[in-house]
Amino acid sequence: MGTKRKVNPEDKQRFFAAIAAGSSITEASRISGVHINTGSRWLAQSKAAKAKLDAAVLAVTKTKSREGGAQYRAYEQDLDESNNLLPAIPHSRLCDEALRGLHDFDFFRKHYLGRVPSPWQVEAAVALVTMLEDPEKEFVVLNVPPGAGKSTLFHDVAVWSIVRNRAIRVMIGSISQAMAKQYSRRIRETLERQQPIHPDPEIVKKGLAVDAQGCLSVDYGRFKPSDKGALWRAEEFVVEQLDGNGLDNKEPTVRAYGIDSEYIGHRADLCLFDDVASVDNAREGNTRDKLLERWDQVAEARVDPAGLLAVVGQRLGSGDLYAHCLNKITYDIDDDDYDGSDMTTPESFAATEPVKSSKYKHIVYKAYYPELDDGPKSRRYDAKPYPEGPLLDPQRLGWKDLSYIRYSNPRTFKVVYQQEDDADDTNLISRVWITGGLGPDGVLYPGCIDNDRLPGQVPEGLTPPVISLISVDPSPSQFWGIQWWLYQPATNLRYLIDVERIKLTAEELLGYDTSTGEYSGLLEDWTNRAFSYGYPVSHIVVEVNAAQRFLLAHDFVRKWQSRQMVNIIPHTTHRNKFDEKLGIEALLPPLYRSGAVRLPTMRGNWKTLALVDELTKWSPDKKNGTDLVMANWFAELHFPTVGGIKLPPRQWRPTWLLSGN
Repeated sequence: MGTKRKVNPEDKQRFFAAIAAGSSITEASRISGVHINTGSRWLAQSKAAKAKLDAAVLAVTKTKSREGGAQYRAYEQDLDESNNLLPAIPHSRLCDEALRGLHDFDFFRKHYLGRVPSPWQVEAAVALVTMLEDPEKEFVVLNVPPGAGKSTLFHDVAVWSIVRNRAIRVMIGSISQAMAKQYSRRIRETLERQQPIHPDPEIVKKGLAVDAQGCLSVDYGRFKPSDKGALWRAEEFVVEQLDGNGLDNKEPTVRAYGIDSEYIGHRADLCLFDDVASVDNAREGNTRDKLLERWDQVAEARVDPAGLLAVVGQRLGSGDLYAHCLNKITYDIDDDDYDGSDMTTPESFAATEPVKSSKYKHIVYKAYYPELDDGPKSRRYDAKPYPEGPLLDPQRLGWKDLSYIRYSNPRTFKVVYQQEDDADDTNLISRVWITGGLGPDGVLYPGCIDNDRLPGQVPEGLTPPVISLISVDPSPSQFWGIQWWLYQPATNLRYLIDVERIKLTAEELLGYDTSTGEYSGLLEDWTNRAFSYGYPVSHIVVEVNAAQRFLLAHDFVRKWQSRQMVNIIPHTTHRNKFDEKLGIEALLPPLYRSGAVRLPTMRGNWKTLALVDELTKWSPDKKNGTDLVMANWFAELHFPTVGGIKLPPRQWRPTWLLSGN
């Protein structure tokens, strides 16, 4: 009597893979090398288990009973056993298709995920994985127009990374925890799917998808752990490891994180953030500032050494999260004693400054590349996509829709679809001049922010002489702009020490109690602090109008001046703020461009943020929200009168200084 052949588990796997691909029982049996009776029995067992599972699902849906849930779990296990998914398969034992999928992202997406090849997605995925494999920690901004499949790309990159390395830790981030959970659930479902994907026939017909030919859980072995106690939730889960061990102590393979979450303690090798920026949090204000602070303090800290943090989305404006990231710079400091104080000229930058580079790499794709436009045929629905044609994706981002947006809303087309900065040339100060980083003009700006100093704090090591000056832009009914500056002629640096934009009465600026002979108010407080710091205020510049003349008329003010040894300088604005030599636009931009102005940190600091907001939004015709800009201008205009101002860098030197007037 013959010996019954023992069936290899891989034969059973190949049988069900062939069935899933559309083969008949006879063909599937031949492919797997088993008798047709064996194949028929396997298929019958699988169908029976599936029928029981469907019935249990219906029972759970209708009754939500404990029994129904128990039945569901039991029948689900029966189905797994009937299909007999193999454990995680080592790379050395993978089939040819699986091996190719490890190295060929385009093939992987088409064969296992049913994706139509998209050149930009393949290019971007390879770039991201290359950076992930770099031993250095990497940060990247990926700007892509809406509708191009950016979210699908991040899903596929996450899945591909897990298939390539089951030990990886992936963080999926989004604007909210609910949205991030949706992304992580989608990844989990892709990994545990046991039947190839068959997209909507209409989508296939349009050429936007194809029928998948393989299944990840079949060709690579199961991802859902066989241990029923293993972590396998929508918001976080652990995949089966190649060695089958370590699941109890393994950090989540995938974890969802909303940028609005209170706390996150997990770190990750691959952090993918999608749809974090929105129209609301891209505008100047508390919402945007809180997002940026959250990003700096929490999101960036989650990526491990040798890991990768990538944030994807379309540009929304010059103040969005992506601009914030792209403006960040890193320093390669060779001299530990360098303090960054020599910022006098561009030559001194080159000689003494550390080597600077952008913290974030920038991968950007436009919806339309005019330099590749060869006429109407190159813009057709069936035309070749970028980089062979002018359209990034002619099918998903067709020319008809793009051309309408281009002419009906030029700004939206420029920013959202072309990923270009919307900086207005009429603005007084560019934000990148303040934050530092690579500007749209290709210049790497030094920045004006002292991140080691809060408002009210004086920088260390200032070399005398140092001029201490307060500037005041009053208002009889609106906000006052008040600033305290230290100016160091030797380095040509001006340090903003404190700033307020508040509603005040004249008495709240400087008050006097006749019964006690005591002074009060903001000026009294600031001048006392300045004296205690060793930098007594020598001058106060105040715009003179009907509401402020008391400062020059009252006896107690003159006595206070004498006691504090302070000179009050009256300033009359009239039309001189637009003067070509002495006006706001002549004096302030060169100083911020060269980094000659030093501001306290913006991190969680509403005082500095208020000044930055006004500087980057000021225009000659703006009436409101200019108090801090005016106070800044008062100080700069009167520095020459109080002593020894050093000329700005030559290329930005105002003409009134060139003339020696």
